[in-house]
Amino acid sequence: MPTPVIDGAARVVFMLGSPIAQAQSPVLFNRYFRENAMNRVMVPLEVRPASLSAFLTALRGAANCDGAVLTLPLKRPACALVDEMTERARVLASVNVIRRSEDGRLHGDMVDGPGFWAGAGRSGFRPQGASIALAGAGAAGTAIAYSFAEMGGRHIDLLCEDAGDVERVGAIIAPFGTTIGKGMPQTLENHDLVINATPVGMAHLPGSLFPKTLLRTMKKGSAVADAITDPVSTELLSDAKDLGLVTIEGRLMTAGQFELLARWLGVHEGTSSAS
Repeated sequence: MPTPVIDGAARVVFMLGSPIAQAQSPVLFNRYFRENAMNRVMVPLEVRPASLSAFLTALRGAANCDGAVLTLPLKRPACALVDEMTERARVLASVNVIRRSEDGRLHGDMVDGPGFWAGAGRSGFRPQGASIALAGAGAAGTAIAYSFAEMGGRHIDLLCEDAGDVERVGAIIAPFGTTIGKGMPQTLENHDLVINATPVGMAHLPGSLFPKTLLRTMKKGSAVADAITDPVSTELLSDAKDLGLVTIEGRLMTAGQFELLARWLGVHEGTSSAS
């Protein structure tokens, strides 16, 4: 199928972050626009936190722009820069998608959590009653923990650098009755899923936070997931495959939240743009 020409009537959405080269959303969105004959385009832009406010101010006045999807490290700074946000985004203090309305107001949501679990569901994993070990309490990790609790997850062992993050995440998930433990467990025999929601495993930060010897303690049929999209097969996932565990790639998380992002932006078939 030939690549359509983007003309002056095209509507634009942005993919923002730093770094940005690893982002998969532009691939998914632009393929979707092309396959549905939409005169739309997603443009990736490397934007650092110090420049985000100025960029979003300019976006408010861009009449042919429907909004933006955000990745690291912009999700938390964006909270203070939108006019309205969902209750989920407020609780998580993070925004990963912003819709621009016709009057230039910006509306934020945070769909990393539902997106991750939608992707995990494609591999057959269900969080109800499950126990997980989660590395990372940043925007994505916290969102994954929140949605896990919301969906009936039983227990989280949280591995993070700041001990205060365990208390913060524990307070967020407490209303759902999900319990939380601090640090790396000595064994994973009672864990149904291990998740990496940190940058460890990316090209600039190779390695794995979960030693292969520890993964070896997981029961047959247990799963290992990595939120990283590039490389597709991280050291963590490679180790898990070697051990015969179920693996869930980061690209499944991106695919899992695609429809949520597209509907919020108003660019999905069956929805109308808010612009």
